[in-house]
Formats: sequence, C-alpha cells, structure tokens
Amino acid sequence: MKNYKAFILAATCLISFGCTSFLKVDTLGKSTIGGFFSDIDGLRSAGTGLHYLMLDFVDDELFFIGEVAADKTNVLRINADLEETKIFDFDNLAEDTAGYPRTTWKSGYEICTNANNILTYGKPLLEKYPESKDIINSHFAYALFARAYIIFCLTNIYAQCYGYTPDASHLGVVPIDHIPGFDETLKRSSVADCYSMVIRDLEEALRLFGSDSCPDPHYINGLACEALLARVMLYKGEFARASELASKVIEAKSLTPREDYVNMFRKAQDVTGSEAILRLNSYNMTCTIGNKCNPTWSTSALIPEDSFLASFESGDIRRELYTYYAEEADGEQFTGLVATRCCKYIPFKDGVEDKLNRRCDPFVLRVSEMYLIRAEAECRREGGNLQLAADDLKTIRARALGKDKAEVAIKWDSSSDLDRLIQEEKAKELYLEGHRFFDIKRRQEDLIRPAGSTSLLKTLKYPDYRFALPINQLEMEANVNIIQNDGYTGRKTLD
Repeated sequence: MKNYKAFILAATCLISFGCTSFLKVDTLGKSTIGGFFSDIDGLRSAGTGLHYLMLDFVDDELFFIGEVAADKTNVLRINADLEETKIFDFDNLAEDTAGYPRTTWKSGYEICTNANNILTYGKPLLEKYPESKDIINSHFAYALFARAYIIFCLTNIYAQCYGYTPDASHLGVVPIDHIPGFDETLKRSSVADCYSMVIRDLEEALRLFGSDSCPDPHYINGLACEALLARVMLYKGEFARASELASKVIEAKSLTPREDYVNMFRKAQDVTGSEAILRLNSYNMTCTIGNKCNPTWSTSALIPEDSFLASFESGDIRRELYTYYAEEADGEQFTGLVATRCCKYIPFKDGVEDKLNRRCDPFVLRVSEMYLIRAEAECRREGGNLQLAADDLKTIRARALGKDKAEVAIKWDSSSDLDRLIQEEKAKELYLEGHRFFDIKRRQEDLIRPAGSTSLLKTLKYPDYRFALPINQLEMEANVNIIQNDGYTGRKTLD
C-alpha cells in the first residue's frame, strides 16, 4: 500500500518540527505546488492521494492499535514481529525510532498536511472555475473531513481521554489547520482545543457538502460527517447530541440484511453492504490487517481470544467471520475447519479465497455503529430513553441471530446493566474495526485481559499513563516545544 504515496503531493514545508521531523521539507518549490493545483484535474489527483493516505492510516495503524491494544485479540508470538508485541505488551518506548508510535504520528500528519494543501492551494480554483464550484467545494469538504478524522484519531492515540481532566485541559496533539512557515514550530494543544477543531471542521464540511447525497460509500458526503460527529460527541460525553446525530444517520441508511452480512466484508469487490456510510476503496491493494490475520500466511499473528469467541450465541452469523475453511484442489471450499482467526477481511470470491485480489475495503463508518452509539447515549444521558436503547440493542442482535426483534430477549434492571450489554454487543459487532481499545479508554475503564491472553501485561488500570502512546523521541528532538506524555521518561518495566 505504501507505493500509493507516489500519488500524494507533499507540502513545501510541512509542520516544521524541524526539517528532520516526521514531516520533512519537500524538494518541490511552491510554484510547482501551485502549478499542480492550477486546474481541477490536479485537485482531483490530490483528493485521490488523500484517499490512499487515509486507507494506509486506517489499515496499517488505527485498526491494529485499536484491536491489539485491547482485550479480545491474542498475538501468536512465534509469528509476530516486534512492533506487534510492543503494542500488545504496552512496551512502547519514546526512544524507539520505528514502530507504531512513530509511524502512526508520521502517517497522521502526512494526511493533515495534504488536506491543508488542498484547502490552501485549491482556493484560487473557485475564482478560476466558478461553474465548478460544487465540485471544488466537495474536495474542500473531503479535506476537512480527513483532517478532522485524523486529528480525532491522533488525539485518541496520543492523549488521555476527553474526561481525564474536568475541562479536558490536558495535552492533546497538534491541531494543525494551516501550512506553517519554514521556521514555524508548533505546540501540542489541549484535548478540548483538538476536539473543537474536529467539530468545527466537520460542521464546515457538512455545510460545503450541502445537499450532496452521493450513494457510493467510497466517497465522503454529508452523512459521513454526521456519523463521525455522532462518534465525536459520544467520546466527548455530549450524549443528547450524539443520539440526535446517530438518529439522523439511522433514518437515512438501512442495515445490511443478514444474508449479505458476511459477504459485506469478504466480497468487498462485489458487495458494499447497504449500511456502509464510509469504507475506503482498496482496489487491487494488499491490506495489512487482512495479511496479519490470514491463516494461509505463515506470518499470520492475530487470533480472536478464546473466551471472546465463546461469548457468541449459537447461530450468531458474526462468528462465521472468524472461522477459516480450507480449499480443495479444484478451488472449492470444503467444510473441514482449519483455524479460527481474525479473518474478517480476508477476501473471498464465490466462497473461495481470492489470492489474486486481496481487497478488503475497511469500514470507517457504518450504520451498526450508529445504533450502538444511540443506545449508549440514551443509556448515559440524563433522562435518556432506555426503551429506545434496548430496542437498538435488540435490532443489532436480531440480525446477528436471524430472529425477529420481538424474539430477542435481553435482561436488564438498570441503565448500567443495559449499558454493559450494549458494550458487549459493540465488541462483537465492531470487532477488528479499530474501536475496542478506544472504547475502554474513553469510558475510563480498566483494561482486563483474560487469563489465556498471551500478553505480558494482563491488566491496565485506568488512568495508567500507557493509555496514551508516547511521542517519539525524534519528534521531540526536532522540536523542543513538544512535551512528552507522562510516564515515558525512559525504558519502563511492567508492573
């Protein structure tokens, strides 16, 4: 996937955490960049590049951290590389020059930089091509969405959760909203300020999209903005607003029918799924998360935790996504079970693994999440509609079990009981979509791994400093204004 970065136009001088920092000075001059954005084709090319950078970030970084750092996945240490085990064991060191803390920061800010390029260098096109105003604004909206999404993700990764301090005044990341000057250095802002930028960008993107209602989920539109805003508001603790936004999305999109559920993930080249709000097109590209989970690959390192698999009820169709069957010599599937793996995204063609086109098209946003957001928000907001929350939970569970909603029984005596059931359902429904670790963290819960976990660290009690990844030492050396997260003063030992 990294090869697709050739499509990306780099900035003249990106965030200048020094020229040796994660974003370096490009050899192109400003005039060359201005020339690139001299027409709409250049703007479209920049948008294409931004898309593939987003795909790279979600597939290579976000999904992996969100799952491996959580409690539902084991790492086969014999096959795993050092980067995987460091995330799994929370052995992330500021002085490590490679690995996820470094590459995730770098990849995230590459996206921000390219989004800022579009927003800055694309502005003259509005005057040059007034007849194409809607097309140009849609690219601006896309860039705003991308920037908002990445700053939101980076804040979740490198900062403690929003509620860590009463006013969210603790350190977030760098909410870069412009192209800095060559010698400009920037500082980390508060989590509150980072969220404010995210919300502002999404609201402006929503305004620019206007009535745009592109039905293809591989393209961002206003509905994706509302869906992401619903997630942001849930993370921020504005539950009434989160429920309101999730409801708007639910009214606009339907759930994928049960009969298409597995193929929604396994046959991305043919089936998008009616509930897809945004999924990133991986056309003819190798997906990292698919490879790390692929039981046919010797380097396959990730497996679902045994107790997690056992929690699925009989007949739950989602369990099929973690079952791999072998192929006979003629290429047809037979029923002999080979392995249980995190094989949600292994591409299949007509029931058989497609080894030539390993397309995964990872989901960024889908309607199932909106039901679960609304359910949790109604549980947790003052005066919330608990019956609506229970009905939303039943809706997700009914599809999974192949039952009518009226046939699904859930037992709860309080809002906290119902909230717990919703989180259990979310862990099943959105497994391997990069949510679990961040859900535990935002809810200020302890991370408790089962006894069978292969991790060297079984428990991470909130608010342990390791809930926030370290800022890489190279970034701090390049910019003395960057403050390291608490706890990362050197090589640490497990408690």
